[in-house]
This record gives sequence, C-alpha cells and structure tokens, in this order.
Amino acid sequence: MTRQTASPLRTGQEEQAAPARKLLELPLSYIRFLAGMFISRLGDSLFTFAIPWISYELTHSSIVMGSMYAVSVLPIVLFGPVAGSLVDRWDRKQLMIVTDISRALLVALIPLLHTAGLLQLWHLYAISFVLTILSLMFDVSVVAIIPQLVPAQLTRANASYQLTGQIAELTGPLLAGVIIAWTGGFNTLWLDAVSFGGTLIVLMLMPGLGSPRPAAGMRSIFSDIGEGFKWLVRSKINLSFSFQAMIGNFGYSAAFGVLMFYLLNTLHLDTRQSSLNYTLLGFGGIIGSLLAVPLERRFRRGLLIPLLLGLGTAGFSFAAVSDFWLAPGIAFLAVTACNVAWNTIVTSVRQETIPQDMIGRVLGFSRVLTRLAMPVGAMTGAALSEWADPRAVFAVAAAAKLLEVIIALATPIRKL
Repeated sequence: MTRQTASPLRTGQEEQAAPARKLLELPLSYIRFLAGMFISRLGDSLFTFAIPWISYELTHSSIVMGSMYAVSVLPIVLFGPVAGSLVDRWDRKQLMIVTDISRALLVALIPLLHTAGLLQLWHLYAISFVLTILSLMFDVSVVAIIPQLVPAQLTRANASYQLTGQIAELTGPLLAGVIIAWTGGFNTLWLDAVSFGGTLIVLMLMPGLGSPRPAAGMRSIFSDIGEGFKWLVRSKINLSFSFQAMIGNFGYSAAFGVLMFYLLNTLHLDTRQSSLNYTLLGFGGIIGSLLAVPLERRFRRGLLIPLLLGLGTAGFSFAAVSDFWLAPGIAFLAVTACNVAWNTIVTSVRQETIPQDMIGRVLGFSRVLTRLAMPVGAMTGAALSEWADPRAVFAVAAAAKLLEVIIALATPIRKL
C-alpha cells in the first residue's frame, strides 16, 4: 500500500498512462511494479475510507475527523527534508521494503488494539502520524527510482503510475463501502495491511537499485538538507513548479474541503446526486492520465502547462457562476484532469533536471511548500463558506489557478 500523501484531498498537484497497447511497451519489470502498486493503492483507499469511519464511531465528533487530516499533513511539513535526505543516502529498494513492512504492521496494530479492547483515540493519531512519515519516504523513493527503471520513457512511465493510482482511487471507495457494511471498519484494515504485500513482492523481485551515498549521522543529514534547499532555490524552473503546486493546492483544498457542505447545504442534493459529483472527480483523474502522453507529443511543454492550468481555471470559474447540480462535479473533473496531466509532465521534468543523488532532498523541501498550503486552503474555504456565499470559494480557487497560469508564462517554464 502506498499512502500518498494523500491526503484526503485526493488529487492536488505535485505524474498518461498510455492506452493498454502503449502500456505494454514499458519494461516487464515496471509493469509488474504497477500491478503491485495497484493492489497497494486499493489498500490506501480502504484505509482512507475506514479511518474517518472509525474516528466517528469512537467519538461522533466532526472536529476529530477534521483533525485527522491535519495529522496527515503535519509530518510532511516537519520531516519532509529529513525524509528526502534519507532517500538520497539509503539503498532505495531496501528503504521501500522496510517502509512497506513497517506500514503493514502499523495498520494491523489498529484492529489488534481494538480486538484487545485497548484502542484509544491517541493511538489513531500516533499511527497516522508515523504512517505519513513512512509513506513520504516511500513516495519520494518511487519518483527517484522511475528513471532507473524506465530511463527512456519517463512521461509514459510516470503517467502509467499515475493512472494506476487514479483507477484504484475511483474503485477503492466503492469497494470500501461494501466491505465496511459487510465486515466493519476495523476488519477492513486487515485487508489494508495485506495489500502492502502487492508492492513488497515486486520490490523483492527487483534488481538492486544501489545506494546513492553512504549513510551518515545527523550532522551530515542537516548538511544534506541545506544542500537540497539551496539547489531548489537556485533551480528557477523547479522552484517555479513548487510555487505553482503550492498555490494550486491552496485553491484546490479550499474548494474540495467544502465540497460536501456545498452539495448538501447550498445545492440541497441527495446522496445519489452528491455521489455522482464525486464520481466525476475520479473520472477526471483517469482522463488526465490518459491524455498526458498524447498531449506532450503534440504540444511543447512550455505551451501545454499553461493550457492545462487554464482549463482548471475555467472549471472552477464554471462552478462559481452556475447553479446546475452537476456543476461542481464538472468543475472538479476539469481541474483534476488538469492536475494529473500537470503532475505527469512536471514529474518527468524534475526527474530529468534534478541530479539522482539529490532528488530526495529537493522533493522533500518542495513537498513542504506544497503540503503546507493544503490545510491553510481548507481553513480558508471553510471560513468563506461561513461568512459569504459558498460559491465564493470556487472563485478563490479559480483565481489561484489563474495565478498558476501567470507563473507558467512569466518564468522559465515557458521555455520548456
């Protein structure tokens, strides 16, 4: 299982899968890796769905449910650069195996404590906190090893990886709902723990990926962090990407954080209509995955990136002015498609431009910027929904997307 930094916000910014025929052009070892990741991502969806359910069952508190999200972001902000340094210093294959096993044990600990009658709320907070740190190291390692696994087809490899996650995110919640109704939230986590075996098996079959640099003490790690920060600041194009993602995640989080409130309280939709809006969001991620490679072939990256972000601007603008009951879903379909295609292309550029022995540290710092904006955006969206017309949140999100377009046109991104 691979816990993205998801984050509950699902598809903010930070990597098409090609059609099946193109997917088969990838190395067999990478296709095996994608199969393992798909099983893992399904497990992620079970966890993401089950933990809020368990929190509600334990406390019946919306504040607790919301604070679980903060716990999922805080470790990235606090330990992102340290995790990135460890990714650069340790054998990435071994690091991924260790984090995979550790996460499986942590997830299994929740139903074990429940069965023993010992589970308390603080256990969920502590386990979620540690899981986020381990998942951060795993996710950064994936980005770092893809150039080693598929050096000649980076965009296709990144897009295939993204599509795998998008399909799992679309089908996972439906599966989780059925399983929880059948066996309960705690027992669902046993399946989540087993899902880590998907990536564990393919990782063990992989050849050694090497250790970029020898391990070192904390003093050297802090030195590494400084080097990663300096490299990111000096790389205008990568810094521009980070600022784009930070601003985009702020706007996306503001809108997504109040989406359910808007559907139920403002548009007065029923459960079926609300579900359809959320389903469109999932389809948007798949569409973005499928379009990234063909679009990159047709358009220069420096032109394609602002075009994609412009599509996202139009999507949020539509939701801000329309009372149509499917308008939010259509808006998020456009935005999510834009974000996933953007992620695919930008990840490829990062892999091409960041030295292999520094990619962990650079991405660690970048993720601090991008993830810090998410809770700020969510809180801003909630405040706007209380004090003004909830549609104003979509206007703010559209403005953030427009600012991303401006960054793309005013920085070295335009020269790609």
